[in-house]
Amino acid sequence: MIFIICQNKFYLKKAVYLLFLFFTTTLQSQNIITGRIINSKNIPVDQATVQIKNVQTDNTLAFIQTDKLGFFKLEVKEKATYNLKITGFGFTALIKKIEVSDKILNLESITLHENQIELKDVIVKNEGKGVTEIGDTLRYRIEKFMNGTEETLKDVIKKLPGLDIDQQGKIKANGKTVDKLLIDGEEFFIDQQKIATENIGSEMIKNIELIKNYTEFKNLKTTEKSDITALNINIKEQFKNKITGNVEAGIGDNAKYRLHTTLFSFRKKLLTSLISDSNNTGQLAISIDDYMNFIAQKEGNTSRETTFSKNEDLPRFLTIGNSVKNRSSYFTGLNLKYSPLKKMQINFYTIFNNTDQLEQQSVTQEYFTEPNPIINKELKDITEKTKINISYLDIAYKFTEKSLLNYKASFSGLDKSNKSDIENNSNLILNQIAFSNFDFNHQINFNNLFKKNKGLNITFKQNIQESSNNLNINSNNEFLDLLFEDSNYEIFQKTKIHKNEFALKADYFFKIKKVNFSLFLETFEKKETFLNSEIQFSQFENDLNFNKKSNSLGFDTKFKLSQKASFTSSLVYSKINYTFNGDLSSRTFFAPKFIFKNEFSSNHYIKLSYSKNNDLNKVENLLQNQVIGNYRTIFKNQDISFDMVFPNQQIALDYFYFNSENKLSIVSNFSYFKAKNILSSNSVSSSTLNTISYKLAPFEDRFNSMLFLEKTFSKIPFSARGSISYSDSNKTFFSNNKDQNLNTKSISGYFSFLSRFKKTSFQIETGILFAKDDYKDELSLNYLSVINPFTEASFKLSKNLSFVSKFSYKKFMSNTSSSDLYTLSPKFRYIFPKSKAEISLIGNDILNLQNNQQISITRFDNFTEENVYKILPGYFLINFKLKL
Repeated sequence: MIFIICQNKFYLKKAVYLLFLFFTTTLQSQNIITGRIINSKNIPVDQATVQIKNVQTDNTLAFIQTDKLGFFKLEVKEKATYNLKITGFGFTALIKKIEVSDKILNLESITLHENQIELKDVIVKNEGKGVTEIGDTLRYRIEKFMNGTEETLKDVIKKLPGLDIDQQGKIKANGKTVDKLLIDGEEFFIDQQKIATENIGSEMIKNIELIKNYTEFKNLKTTEKSDITALNINIKEQFKNKITGNVEAGIGDNAKYRLHTTLFSFRKKLLTSLISDSNNTGQLAISIDDYMNFIAQKEGNTSRETTFSKNEDLPRFLTIGNSVKNRSSYFTGLNLKYSPLKKMQINFYTIFNNTDQLEQQSVTQEYFTEPNPIINKELKDITEKTKINISYLDIAYKFTEKSLLNYKASFSGLDKSNKSDIENNSNLILNQIAFSNFDFNHQINFNNLFKKNKGLNITFKQNIQESSNNLNINSNNEFLDLLFEDSNYEIFQKTKIHKNEFALKADYFFKIKKVNFSLFLETFEKKETFLNSEIQFSQFENDLNFNKKSNSLGFDTKFKLSQKASFTSSLVYSKINYTFNGDLSSRTFFAPKFIFKNEFSSNHYIKLSYSKNNDLNKVENLLQNQVIGNYRTIFKNQDISFDMVFPNQQIALDYFYFNSENKLSIVSNFSYFKAKNILSSNSVSSSTLNTISYKLAPFEDRFNSMLFLEKTFSKIPFSARGSISYSDSNKTFFSNNKDQNLNTKSISGYFSFLSRFKKTSFQIETGILFAKDDYKDELSLNYLSVINPFTEASFKLSKNLSFVSKFSYKKFMSNTSSSDLYTLSPKFRYIFPKSKAEISLIGNDILNLQNNQQISITRFDNFTEENVYKILPGYFLINFKLKL
């Protein structure tokens, strides 16, 4: 009954609007064009784009999207002849001339026709089962799949066929990661899928659309498909044009607490969100993938770089997951999308995150030395405090539909202090690190389209990075084989790195018949400095200056081999001039790339690609003297020169198939990577010192493969979903100056059944995850395997009471030990009748209310590390929520 009343109010408002329009148009000084867009079945087409264009210049003078009933209203200043252009997802574009001779021109109903190209694959309607496919858009009627236990957008997405959310919070569509997340058709949560899906309430969502070949505001219109996949979340009208959201407070055993606030404002020109969270339960608002996406808000250059891999510079709380004894965090994120003009959009977000955590570990390191291996045992208590700020600004202005100016700026700042109390075979050590880093990147881009497939793109960008790392080590005995004066067993090392990078690129693109061409020029300069010193020992002093200047010339081509097959080729020629502490050198190289793609249909393709790249050095690899890593590790450079180039090649095969009628998805990819003259290491170990020298190795190769399947059955209310990945890598490293070949094999995957019950409030997912890593070389053989069956069930017990439960069992096995872990996380949720308040009883990992232990094995070039560590304990929490 409430729905009918609301619906009647909606039509009443529409009628009042039309009457108001009818009686007031005569008073307007502008010339008004009105009409209604319908399809061939006389059904209104909403969100179709209606444009008024100048007949001579083709410039857009006015545009608007149709409302839910297909109506539109536009205004033009002059009485004249115009081109009317109407476009919509899944419809053939309509262009017709109109004559504006009166104050009001009513075009009445205009019919758009469905795109007839490959009709079987493009238009599939199945309203009765909750999914409608029109053109490149798949629309979900979410109420067909929900059972009332859903709280957030994440819960809704996981119930929809073909959609899922992975462990890092990324949205998957038919096994592939979604590129863009939209709110009412606007890109809002840029690279923040986890934050968005865990905070947008399920009650706010009207429907969800999966869009292929999404064209964003900043893209100038050409005939080429974008290949961008977007998930659009349409918000219900009652949550627009006001502040909405919720406030939560939770309290639990052992002084556990959680405070959470989510505020949204969805308006026509302004979208805003403010999300704040404070807890000591160990929950994190962002993932390592989110952080890497945040700090990678800069486009790469033609010249790439390589470096020796170290994780010490990353926030540790993101790299170790729940492998901590306790953790508290505070998070605040502000998002803003502002469209002050039809030709202008502003995107902005800023994030603050503070995290404190404590780790307890028992570590066994086995160094591969002759005649017998060296065993080093450590007990560690690690305390780390981390502060992160990330901000991003994107301003785009369209002069016309063929001309765009875009400015982007991003800033990321990281401060962390790490204190490690270590007891090893012979020493008591205090290892303290104070690390700070900032990265500022900005660029301005001008894009002009002369004709439909001819244009010029000019980009200037700058990136400034600076980091400092202060290392302080205290011990009760000698370490690092150093001779300390007066038994003062202390190290204080300062390291500072500064980088400044400029790049200017011009790209001219055009089309001749069926072949797309792109010619580009790029000039690039990067200045790097590396300073390192230690108070007592001069052998740890480094003062390095490294400059690179590059000029590149290249072209891209893409042409149709047939209606369904295309071939893309690219070739880049680069000349690089180096200056390193006064020494000069130069290099030239080519970088080709080829892609063959055959599209059997819009949802079925195979792609084969090949690329050759040439990676360059970074200043961190070019040490002239030693650098201390920790109380038993020193880094130095053995034979890496500043002008070395590290060439590599990769071949890949991608396959994608999705059939909406049979509800079957298949995604598969294979890749083979081969590199020669790679940056590797030579490790020389003793009982007190591990010296790692950067050294050139002859080769490295990697093979990776993945297969994903999902099938929704038609005769039984279940879906089956599964994925398996396999990788095999070989690389050369050096141990005690002898070359070794390390072979690593990894296999992982999962398989699950998901219920799709229609007339019940019960839903269930059950399955198993598994993983195994094998490490083998001439000196050792190690493995670690994990088996993890799980079950997740949701049940609406009554109109106001729901229940969700997650259970899993994990079995960890290595060649030296094993462990078992059971987890159970139930949740009861009660919504007070005729109220915006609710209460939840939350149990998280309640079978582990005390800190349990897990094991991990990590293989380094010359040693294996087995780590037995405390994990976050479980808890009970009473949580109160008030919806605004």
